[in-house]
Amino acid sequence: MLRSLAALALALLCAAGCATSGSPHDAAGIAMAYARAGRHVEAAREIELAVRVQPENVALRQRAASIQAGAGNLAKAVEHLEVAIRLGPSDPESWIALGSIEKRRGSAPDAYVAYKRAAELAPEDLRAVSGLALAADSLGFDEEADRAYARWTELAHAQKTPPPATHRR
Repeated sequence: MLRSLAALALALLCAAGCATSGSPHDAAGIAMAYARAGRHVEAAREIELAVRVQPENVALRQRAASIQAGAGNLAKAVEHLEVAIRLGPSDPESWIALGSIEKRRGSAPDAYVAYKRAAELAPEDLRAVSGLALAADSLGFDEEADRAYARWTELAHAQKTPPPATHRR
């Protein structure tokens, strides 16, 4: 029942998108609907259409990266984030997303660089700090990992979230 409602909603959204001006918002909205429905190939196709219309939209590039990563297109996701970072180098969201994808790709050094920059830009962001702690630890950067784990613990207590399960102290 729920799946059929989602399919109906997606069909209506697609029909509305086809009947409108074809703006990037239409394609992005359709892409998000496809992604929510688990239709990753279609989502990836639609988000690329949206990006072609607005190639310098940082938020759209971040969404495109998320959708491409969901579709398993990690290299394409990284490409979108690299453009987003070039366009908005002080936006920690792009750096955090890049760290996550590089970690998923098994590139610990690249994940470390991305998380380090994210933590510099957003020292209060638990995702950036925890990513840095784990990446530094995985590379054997003991002192930096210790500092990041300590910061992670501070942030976790302040935000009333669980502290890291393991850390180097």
